[in-house]
Amino acid sequence: MKVYANQLRSALSKKLPLACWLSGDEPLQMRDCTDLIRTICTSQGFTERERYDVDANFNWGTLIAAGNSLSLFADKKLIELNLKSSKLEESARKVLAEYLQHASPDNLLLLSSPKIEAATIKTQWFSKLESQLLLVQIYPLEADKLLSWIENRLSDFAITMDKDAIKLLADRIEGNMLAADQEIIKLHLLFGSGMHLSIEHIARTVADNARFNVFGLIDACLGGESARAVRTLQRMQQEGQELLPLNAMICKELRQLSTMLREITDGARIDDIFQRQRIWNNRQPLLKKALRRLSHDQVNALIVEARDVDLAIKGMHTVPAWMLMEHVCLGFSGIKLPGRT
Repeated sequence: MKVYANQLRSALSKKLPLACWLSGDEPLQMRDCTDLIRTICTSQGFTERERYDVDANFNWGTLIAAGNSLSLFADKKLIELNLKSSKLEESARKVLAEYLQHASPDNLLLLSSPKIEAATIKTQWFSKLESQLLLVQIYPLEADKLLSWIENRLSDFAITMDKDAIKLLADRIEGNMLAADQEIIKLHLLFGSGMHLSIEHIARTVADNARFNVFGLIDACLGGESARAVRTLQRMQQEGQELLPLNAMICKELRQLSTMLREITDGARIDDIFQRQRIWNNRQPLLKKALRRLSHDQVNALIVEARDVDLAIKGMHTVPAWMLMEHVCLGFSGIKLPGRT
């Protein structure tokens, strides 16, 4: 059975499945769905929880053992598998099928993974698997749905807000639901429950922390969002951001991309590269975009340009440092300027 994140509570209220698979790259909804499942399991007597991080070295026999083991202290058990990749090897698929075939109603298996690709969902093995569990597909919210989500989240804290204030909050966090949740919690701490907030409240209290910080800049570059990258960089300059540490972080990201591109050229699998580089699941889609868009030579050329930024900061280059950094960010985000390979 397949449901979306906003349908999960209703689905679980009918009957707990033997297994549930949460799939997606939006961290807040993944967290909320996981917490909801844990809370409902606890209320229904699942007093023991075992959690395993599944990488290439994971022994899938551990799942069978966990399903068969009895506890002296708990009647029911929640077994959690945090998958680094939604692509399962054949041996893993066989063990998972075996577990579900003999699954005990006293256990609930919770799988969490990055987004499952459409090609995987269409396979025969996954169709059979889906019929035996509850699949929850989690997607980032579109702009209009994000506004409704913010309004509902505010109601959890007994806060109401003008429509234009909600729109401003949504603009400030640029689709980052985790940042929105943090801002709403901050608003509750500042103003308490029962408040009605205007656009002036939001303008005074909500920082541009998704749009105008170094992490937002790097994400814009990785995602190929050139206009956003330049806008972010210009605002950081206006706010007096120190360029030296910013350039260092850009260089670090470029060097990591250079290493990954070299490994891809040598025939390494992207999932194995992400595992070796310890890349978080929610950052993998952005990095995949950059790896598809940029070549090894282009990235190395950008690293050289970043060194020019360092020289300009120290007064050893004729071009202003911020102008050079803008060139780096444009190249990083996919704009080919004259003279670039």
